[in-house]
Amino acid sequence: MTVRTENSAGGSGNRPPALIASPLLFLSFVVFVVVLRELRTVLIPFALAVFLAYILYPLAAFLTRARIPYLLAVVLVVVFCLGLLLALGLLIGGEVGSFINAIPQYQRTLRVQIDRALEYYTGLVDRVAAALPGEPELVPTPSPGDAPAIISGIIGNLFSSLVALLRFFSDFFLVAVILIFLLAGARDFKKILITAWGEEHEPRAAAIVEAINRDIGGFIIVRTLINLALGAVVTVVLLLFRIDYAYVWGPLIGLLNFVPYVGAFVGLLGPLAVALIKYDSYWTALALLAVLVAIQNLEGNIITPYLIGKKTRLNPLTVLMTLILWYFIWGPVGMILATPLTSCVRILCDHIDPLRPVGRILGSAPRKQ
Repeated sequence: MTVRTENSAGGSGNRPPALIASPLLFLSFVVFVVVLRELRTVLIPFALAVFLAYILYPLAAFLTRARIPYLLAVVLVVVFCLGLLLALGLLIGGEVGSFINAIPQYQRTLRVQIDRALEYYTGLVDRVAAALPGEPELVPTPSPGDAPAIISGIIGNLFSSLVALLRFFSDFFLVAVILIFLLAGARDFKKILITAWGEEHEPRAAAIVEAINRDIGGFIIVRTLINLALGAVVTVVLLLFRIDYAYVWGPLIGLLNFVPYVGAFVGLLGPLAVALIKYDSYWTALALLAVLVAIQNLEGNIITPYLIGKKTRLNPLTVLMTLILWYFIWGPVGMILATPLTSCVRILCDHIDPLRPVGRILGSAPRKQ
């Protein structure tokens, strides 16, 4: 029995022991992260082009079914997409420039609001201290003189966010070139991926490609349509509330909605800050907050689960941790692409025997084999 056990262990000698495999897996993960981070200048445009290719390929296929040659359909779709993005860029860019010019005026108004809030806070602290028994202690409270520092921090962070958003489109031309080549070879690329690993691995490669196209492609298309509709609805709401630069905040909220959990919250800060500055009453800002939260809850809890379902099959902790990881690797673009990229990793792990435990950890529930 002893010899048989040793032989059986030796028979599986092609697979390293767990004590060796686990550290090797961890080191491979670290190397993978470092490579992605160091090559982000090249990989980010390529990842964005793949993201757009999933969105635009159905349009090119539709034009092909209308008896338009495929290459001509690709050119028409890409030109339409670039023209639409250019028009939106000019519109939003003009709004952003106007907003930057108006920052000094907002700064003065915001300083008055902060001074008023600090005075109310100081009076509240004094009343509470007077009502308590014993000798009132001196409680350090912010002074109105601290307002410029607070304002500088708020304006600085907001301006940095706008600069990061503009930097998001800095590789626009490179993304467009890669996108054209991806779409031009899209029909043959699937066959190349399946046959690249040899005949014996074709069934597994086909299963991986089909799973990625079904889950990730469907997720990207539906999520993009939902976010476009969300940005349009929010823009209309902001216009009804007469919020300045609604054409900036609406599309920004739609874009940030690609970021799970965090994006929905961060997107509210800009329009709420403008509402607080523009209107003397806090009730308008509260009403706007209530409407935007209702819209986001309707989208996040009803519409998105109904249309997307469990295409990505990632548990909430995985989504949060990988969101942080991809931000570390690729910055704001990594946060937007975190969910589809992590889903691709999960699909690969599900179809590779040694990595199936990793796929189960990433997934929402263990998959029955």
